This record gives sequence, structure tokens and C-alpha cells, in this order.
Amino acid sequence: MADIIAWQRTLHRGLASAMMALSQREEAGDWWDLMALSLGYGVFHALGPGHGKAVVATYLLTHRAALKRGLIMTASAALLQGVVAIVIVTVLVLGFGWLTREAMASTAMVEKASFVAVAALGLWLMIRAGRGLHGLRRQTSSYSSPMGTLQPTALKLTPSHSSDARVMTPLNHVSSGSCHCGRTHHIDPMTSGRHWREMTAAILSIGLRPCSGAVMVLGVAAMLGFWWAGVLAVLAMSLGTALSTSLLAAATVLARRHMAHLFQHTRGQWPSGAGYLLALLGGALITLLGTALLMNAPDASLSPLMRGPL
Repeated sequence: MADIIAWQRTLHRGLASAMMALSQREEAGDWWDLMALSLGYGVFHALGPGHGKAVVATYLLTHRAALKRGLIMTASAALLQGVVAIVIVTVLVLGFGWLTREAMASTAMVEKASFVAVAALGLWLMIRAGRGLHGLRRQTSSYSSPMGTLQPTALKLTPSHSSDARVMTPLNHVSSGSCHCGRTHHIDPMTSGRHWREMTAAILSIGLRPCSGAVMVLGVAAMLGFWWAGVLAVLAMSLGTALSTSLLAAATVLARRHMAHLFQHTRGQWPSGAGYLLALLGGALITLLGTALLMNAPDASLSPLMRGPL
């Protein structure tokens, strides 16, 4: 981790030097140097610790999701971070004439908004998992015998047409493809449109916090009169960040899928409600993460926005 931080600092200094060289010569080689350094900075910046990677890993590990959805979430969050940095510097530095250091100080409030969004996402995941457990409990009670005793309701996982889904069928119920018994055999919260809303909330909670290196590069670009060079550099940073976080998402999804296969082969049955319990645990971890980050966030009073007009 110390080496990664040292590489980040080296690339950070290299970005400033490349931007200065581009402003003096504006040759093709200088453009390639700036883009390559920006891409590398994004890759190594994403390898360090951060709340975005914690949210992505926890969400994907405790919620069944296809690999494609995980890659979409990480790539969108990385792109949003770059867009937020571009918007902040465009409005504050170019629009209001603020200094770059003042624009960087103003990101404290944006960071707090991001941490609040993380905590809110965790709370919503907990609420949804709690609703699922309550519904499953009511469904279990409907399987009770006339004598009032509950029948076994463990769920058996059988392959479905979807690569990332399983059909959950009660062991005491045999169904065919055209079963019309009225019971739900596919209990998967990810099949509805709600997972897209959750993914959007996760993307916003991660992407609202801009990268300080991106803000710095844009500030230098605005000072030197090479604004679009700074914009392209930030987009290259976002691409590098997306590469690293996408590897994390792929590893997490594949690890969860592998654990599910191991459990199926060794145990044979997936306990009723286990998926909702995992989702509840993941929501609790994300809520604790957002709360801790919010409690330790820098004071927003340091921002020029809290000191009146400049």
C-alpha cells in the first residue's frame, strides 16, 4: 500500500509536469504523455483504499448480480467521479473565478453528500431485506399442515435459463414448467426493476465524491489556458479507475458464484431466507461505513461556500 501511494505521488507530479510541457510545445508526444500518465494515475488511484470499492465489494458479495451488472456499476461510478470533478471546476473556477485550492476545499460538502448517500443506500438495502424476510415468513406459514405444524420449507436450487439465477422450489412441492399452483418458485429480488434503482443509488453514492487529483489537473489546465486538455486527462483517469474497479467487481461476482456452487455441492440445499440475511448483513455494513465516513469527514466550514461571496 505504501508503494501504491508513492506511485500515486509520482504520477501526480508527472501530470503537472506533462500539463506544463503541453502548454509550452503542444506536440503529439506531449498529448500522449499526458493521457498515459492520467490513465496510470487512475489505475493506481483506484488500487488504494476507498469507500467506493468497499461499497462495490459489499453490495456485489451480498446481492446476487450478473457480472455485466457489476461491470456497468463500476464503470458508471468511475465516469461519474470524473464528470463531477469537471462540473465543479467549470462552475467554480471558470464560472465564479475561484482559485483551484478553493474549489478543492469546496468538495468537502460534496464528500459529505456522498457519505450520506452511502448510509442511505445501506438503510434501504436493510429495509428491503427485512421486507423479504417478513414475506418469506408469511409464505412459510402458508405451508402449515391442518394440524398447525409447519412443513419443511427448505429451498432447493435448480438451474434456470438465466446464467445468474436459480429457481427456488420447496422440497415438499414438485412443479413442472407449466405449474399454476400460485406459489412463487423464483424468489430473486434481482429479477425486478428494483435492482436498477439500487445500482443507481450505489453509483451516485460512489461517484458524487470527485477525485482530488482530477480537480488539481483541471485547475492547472484552466490556469494554463488548456481546459480541454484537462477534461481529456480527467476522462482518461476515469477510464483507468474503471479498469481497476471492474477487476474488483469481476473478482467479487465470481467469488460469490463460486461460494454458491460450493455450498450447493456440499450441502445440497440453500437455507430458506439465507439470501435475504446476506442482503441484510451487506446493508448493515454499508450503513456503518457511510456513518463512519460522515463522522470523520472534513468540516464543511473550511469551504469557501460557507464563508460568503469571495
